[in-house]
Amino acid sequence: MLLSILIATAASAATTKTDRQTRMDERREFVTGFAGEPQSSVRFSRFYDFEPLGSDTLLLYESLNRAYLVKIEDFCPDMPSAFKLGVDNSSSSLNVRLDAIVVRGNRCRIIEIRPVDVKAMKAAQKAKREAAKAAAKPA
Repeated sequence: MLLSILIATAASAATTKTDRQTRMDERREFVTGFAGEPQSSVRFSRFYDFEPLGSDTLLLYESLNRAYLVKIEDFCPDMPSAFKLGVDNSSSSLNVRLDAIVVRGNRCRIIEIRPVDVKAMKAAQKAKREAAKAAAKPA
């Protein structure tokens, strides 16, 4: 009986992890649709918030309406489950190959930065929510 409980628990954890990864993959694909061309450097004065989009990608907010799709070197194993992170930059900008994202003490070097049209992304999210509500209403 104990063995069946352990197997069920492991299967449930694996499903949860797969579901979370699927949601992150879908979100990354959505956000990428609003990302501009890669930049070697962008102005970055302060860290506001972030959203992990996998083990090598995150949406990094400088403010409520300014964000960057950031890809890091190789992979940062704790990125998908990180509750906090740091930005290791030496100036008021983010620079590809010079600056890094720090997750649980791991310094993960930035290899790509793409500005995101946050206004358009939020409008698309709102339209998606409204369409889902309309579809859910009984006829």
